[in-house]
Parts: sequence; C-alpha cells; structure tokens
Amino acid sequence: MSLPLAFRAYRAATTALEPAVLGLLYWRQTRGREERSRLGERQGYPGRQRPDGHLIWVHGASIGETLSLLPVVERLTQRGLSVLVTSGTRTSASLIARRLPPGAAHQFVPVDVPRYVRRFLDHWQPDLALVAESEIWPNTIMALDERRIPLVLVNARMSDRSFRRWQKMPRVIGSLLERFALCLA
Repeated sequence: MSLPLAFRAYRAATTALEPAVLGLLYWRQTRGREERSRLGERQGYPGRQRPDGHLIWVHGASIGETLSLLPVVERLTQRGLSVLVTSGTRTSASLIARRLPPGAAHQFVPVDVPRYVRRFLDHWQPDLALVAESEIWPNTIMALDERRIPLVLVNARMSDRSFRRWQKMPRVIGSLLERFALCLA
C-alpha cells in the first residue's frame, strides 16, 4: 500500500530536521521543560534494561492521559505482564513514577523522528502498544505497523479543530488510522 505524499514529506522532514530537534530538546531543557538526565530517552535511548517476557507499551501524552491509563497498567501487571509507560511531560513523569505498580516502569516517549523511534523499538520490542486519546505520531505509527506490533487507541477523542484539519487530508488520516488494530472511543 502506497503512502500519501504528505506522510512521505513528513518522514523526510523529520529525518532532515533531526539536528534541529536535538537543539530544541536542549533548549527546552534550559527552560525546565525536559529533564537533563533523561534527554536520551527523548532520542529513543533506553533509560533501563528491557524486562524478560512479554512487554506492553502504554503511552499517555500528559498527566490526564497517563493517569487514565493507570487502571489498565495495574490490570496488565496483575496478569504478570511487564508494562512500559511513556509520557511526554516532566510533570506526568514525576507523578506516574510514584504511582506505578511493580512490573511497570516509566520512560519518556521518543520524539517522532524515525531514528529515535527505531532506536526505542529496537530496545523495547513491545508485543502490544496502547495509546491514549489523540496521540497520532505518523513515524511511530508506521514503525509499529512495519514491525507488525498491534496498536490500540484507547479513550480516543478528537477536538473539533483537529477534526476539521484532518478532513482536509483524508488519505493521510485514513492511511494512519487503518494501521490501528483497534480504536476505542
């Protein structure tokens, strides 16, 4: 299946702009929006070893999404599965680290740059990915699909503004959404 031109352009741009993304991460760190000791995680470097056995990757962008996933994380760990929880904000990382059950760990999600995503997936090798709400990152979605890792969108929502924007690019959003194994609104 061919990819829409807009997606190919996005992938090329995020690849070409990788040095600028790294600069942006360091700039954000000087503003207190990134943790200096964990900047590598935003580049896909692991913050810890991958546990043995099956691993479920659970992602929530910020505090609300991440907290809404805690009951799911607890159920998965109770079933003996290891869970990697990712988020994108310092506040969510701090809060979630105190609340994770045994068998679950937190890492910052990598920025949606192909090499960062590849590095992240090469290390963690999740068996399943669960994403909360409206986190639609094209390079990540495509990388999961290429590796045949099922992706589930839980508690999906879309703002009116995003809906109007995606209506202008139906092939792009269609190409991305068809790669989800399941979408739960």
